[in-house]
Amino acid sequence: MKQFSFLLPLFYLNCPAQVAYKQGDTVSNLRAQQILNFTESSTTLNKLKGNVTILDFFGTWCAPCIKALPELQAYQTKFKPELKVILISIEDKNKLAAFISKRQPFAFTMIVDGDNTFTNAFNPPSYPYTIVLDKNLNILLITNAADLTETILEKFIADGKKIADTKSTIPVISTEIKRDTTMTLYNESNNILVKLSQDFMYAAKTNAATENYINRLKDLTYDELITGLKNDDDKKAFWVNLYNAYTNTSLHNNPDQYKDRKIFFKNQNIIVAGKPFSLDKIEHGILRRSKIKWSLGYFSKLFPQKEEKELRLDKLDYRIHFALNCGAKSCPPIAFYSPEKINTQLDVAATAYLSAEAEYDAVTNVLKLPAILSWFRRDFGGKKKMVELLKSKQLLKPDVNPRIKFKKYDWALYLDNYKL
Repeated sequence: MKQFSFLLPLFYLNCPAQVAYKQGDTVSNLRAQQILNFTESSTTLNKLKGNVTILDFFGTWCAPCIKALPELQAYQTKFKPELKVILISIEDKNKLAAFISKRQPFAFTMIVDGDNTFTNAFNPPSYPYTIVLDKNLNILLITNAADLTETILEKFIADGKKIADTKSTIPVISTEIKRDTTMTLYNESNNILVKLSQDFMYAAKTNAATENYINRLKDLTYDELITGLKNDDDKKAFWVNLYNAYTNTSLHNNPDQYKDRKIFFKNQNIIVAGKPFSLDKIEHGILRRSKIKWSLGYFSKLFPQKEEKELRLDKLDYRIHFALNCGAKSCPPIAFYSPEKINTQLDVAATAYLSAEAEYDAVTNVLKLPAILSWFRRDFGGKKKMVELLKSKQLLKPDVNPRIKFKKYDWALYLDNYKL
């Protein structure tokens, strides 16, 4: 299946303390309490499965999920009746029904996982998250939809016909799967303000109306803003979500704004708690602790505004650079951020972005890094720390000491970068 040219952030739902199913396990006969595009309103996994079954965790806000549908449909058609594709979503039933109704005829059964039965069982760290089962519900493969191929499915179907139905004969594929087409799960925060920013982000991603969220953000009191964002985790989640939501909404409404990027980023048309903010103010004032934008991260403002000092992070976190989406093709894709999971999310965002964008040439011993690491190099601790960062994420071997070059930044407008 065709690989999509983006990656990123993933975070975990608040699941019970159980070990998620892994490749080689046998899945229990899980019950789907709500199901769409099927003859029954609820059923069990046994009644849904085929000889080979693809379970694809899906979101209407997840572009790789949506873009994978035509090829998943082609596989289902080609290998019918041996292969069955089932989508699983934690979204609202009515939203999913509306999505299906706009895409008739819709080829897939969709499990509405409102009680998290399937989500808790598999604990998907990212979307798309795809499980391939044999007819006895043994897990043949865990991957993402973009990495499935006809060859893989043909092997599973052929082997299923030939081999005994025992767990020991599962034809496990040992090939390392490149996870660079991921989207974050939509995990609602317990923080009211962050939940508002997440809902705004969700509306922006699904092309729904955003006026209500913009007005609610305007109508907040400044005291609500100060007291509602108690620590850096709250602040990072709230402001990153807002930055991405406003960028997406603004550029979808008027892409021509991007012709003058300087004005676009400096325009103080974002009103929160009655205060005007620009994208630059959110990024460099609040999230980067009053850093001067084009100083490579080495210099801070001498006299930042009072409200900026009150709202900004206590400690700069270099990982926010892997979370902010500026609308350009070289920007990291967008995710939903939550203070409850922010450190896991940002760690994964960093790993995903660097694994997709960093390039090491062993022959020349040159490491090419994304331009944003050059622009804000002090945030990352300089070149030496950048190398250590990649080694810590096992993207470079421990004994490598490369020369660093920085790649050019692609400013081409890329509104699909959250991959809807």
